[in-house]
This record gives sequence, C-alpha cells and structure tokens, in this order.
Amino acid sequence: MDRAIPGGNKICSQRIQQRALDMHRDRIKNMKSQVDTRTPMVAHLEHVKVNLKKEQMMEDRYTEIDRDNRILLKKMTDIMKQQNTPTVTPRGPASGPVSLNKDARKKELLRITRENQSILKRIQQAQPVYNHVEWEDEHRKNSNYMKNRCEFPVTLRTPRQGKYSPSELVSLADDDGDMTARSAQSSRAAQQDLAGGANQKYVLKEGMKLSDTYYLVDMSTDGRNLYVSAFDSISSVTLEVVVKETVHRRLYREANGDYRKIAQRLKVSSQGRLLLDGVEDESHDASDELDASSMVARSHA
Repeated sequence: MDRAIPGGNKICSQRIQQRALDMHRDRIKNMKSQVDTRTPMVAHLEHVKVNLKKEQMMEDRYTEIDRDNRILLKKMTDIMKQQNTPTVTPRGPASGPVSLNKDARKKELLRITRENQSILKRIQQAQPVYNHVEWEDEHRKNSNYMKNRCEFPVTLRTPRQGKYSPSELVSLADDDGDMTARSAQSSRAAQQDLAGGANQKYVLKEGMKLSDTYYLVDMSTDGRNLYVSAFDSISSVTLEVVVKETVHRRLYREANGDYRKIAQRLKVSSQGRLLLDGVEDESHDASDELDASSMVARSHA
C-alpha cells in the first residue's frame, strides 16, 4: 500500500516538498540538450543550395524542344507557300490477285468447317454409356431376388411427407404375399404420379415432317413406356401414341439408343392417327405391345 511519508509537522513538510518541486522545475528549464539540433554550417554553401547539374539538364531539354519547334514551323511554312495542288494519278487495272494466299486460306477454312461439322455429327450421334431401361430391369430382378431370399416381409422406410413429419418402416408384403394397406396406398399414389407424368423424362424435342406435314415431335419415357406426341401448329391438332414397354425396348435396341431414328419411323394415317412404321392393326386389344387405344387427336381451342 502507498502511504504518506510520516512527518512531525504538516506545514513544514509541505514547504519542503514545494521547495524541492521548484528546484526540479528550474533544473528542467535550464537543462541543455546533448544533441546539436542547429542548422549545419554546410547548408549555407552554394553547391548545396543549387543543383547545377539539374539546371543544366533542364536547359538542354528546353533547347532541344525549341529546335524541334523551329523545324516544325519551317515545314508548315513551306507547305503553306506551295500553291500547286497535288495531282492524283489514276490507278490501272490490277495486274494480279489481291492476295497471294487467298485460295489457300479458303481451302483451309473449308477444311476446318468440314471437320467441325463431322465432330458435331459424331457428338450428336454418340450413344449413351448407361442404359436406364437395363437399370430398371436389373432393379426389378434384384427386388424379386430380395423378396425371395428374405425370411421376413421386406420393409422400407417411407419418405417424409412434410418438413417435420417422421418417416415410418412399412412392410411391402405380408407372409401370404398380399400387400398391406399402407403399401397398397403408396403403390396407388405412385401409379397416380406416373399417370400424371411426374416421373416422365423428355428424350426428344424436334420438328420434322410426317406425311408431308410439319409436326413438333415430343418423346418422353418413364423408364418403361414411350409417350410420343406430334403437334401441328397450323391446325392446332396434337396426335399422341403410347408405345408399350416391350416394343419400347425392341425399338431402343434397334436404334442403338437414338430416339431420332425412332421418330423418323413415325407416320400419320389418312384417319389422322399417329402410327409406327405405318402399321395399324385393328385386331390388337389393350394387352398388345402397341397401345392403339391411346392414339388420340385432340384439337386445341
């Protein structure tokens, strides 16, 4: 702890402290610096005040500028004194080609254009590495293998319906093979989504001529069936056809996965139906490969 210096008399102690403080201030006021901060004596020399080399370089530069200005002024004066107008000599016909390598550059440009077109054609006709139809088949087979191998009914976790709703484990089938109410409800919902086109993926959107009429052809698939529609912008009529799974697989193998080749096989009959390879068989029923009952033509208002 800081304590005051003990003293016998407060008045005498204050006078002694005040006298010591005054002496300290006098010593600080009269103290001399140890470093000489005065202006050095060489600062008054002439060569330090004036940079003669710099002035000489500036003078040479100004002299050169004046000389260039005088030469330019003389040239301008000579031009103004000349009253004769310049004569323009007509150019004769070109004796040779404008460019010596024009043909070579043209050939090179044509070669590059052909190579670019061939590269673009190869890219457009490139076949996919992965086959989603085969994936669906393998998934279906694996599901059957899993059901046959499991001792108890197969259970899967249902997706969450909301943000905070819990997911549940439901059985896909009972011991006797019948589906439970929960799984049947999920299956019906999936079928409704499939019928509404929720899982469909467009594989082709292109305009082409079908039976001398220009149509906008759209192709989409849900992994099994192939849905084809052709829209006529002049008459505002849409033709549709649904290709069953077995026919879809066969066409996919024959075209090597190129749906453009499948679209080129489409025809429009005289009755205004969209046909595949121009074949229409009225004896086919709803279980045939090509769903003829799905061929509809609706007019857009």
